Amino acid sequence: MPADYGKSAKAKATKLHSLYVRTRDNFTCRWCGVTKESGKQIQCAHIISRSISATRTDERNALALCASCHWAQSKNPLVWARWLEKELGRKFLDELLERGVPGVKVDWNDEVDRLKIALDALPYSQ
Repeated sequence: MPADYGKSAKAKATKLHSLYVRTRDNFTCRWCGVTKESGKQIQCAHIISRSISATRTDERNALALCASCHWAQSKNPLVWARWLEKELGRKFLDELLERGVPGVKVDWNDEVDRLKIALDALPYSQ
């Protein structure tokens, strides 16, 4: 794991979150199944916009997608929404929406610490 994740605590938490999600999903696109090993770039795709601080670094608010699928879902939000509901379930999405409210203050230093612990607890397979 890199020693320097970013300059601000928010940037560090964001980078740790991305690494957590991609590691959790085994660096495999949840939509099409391609992997990092096949040479594809695997990205962290947020369900609720990362502009909402309350869920920006919530592990439940993102999936690993290859760059192509990430682009495609951003261009087809209704298809993405229907796929998410099928993949994750309506109850899961409803609970995520309840957490994703604007205006919530986040202690980004605490988030960095929490995410480091969570990342270290994942089995690393890549």
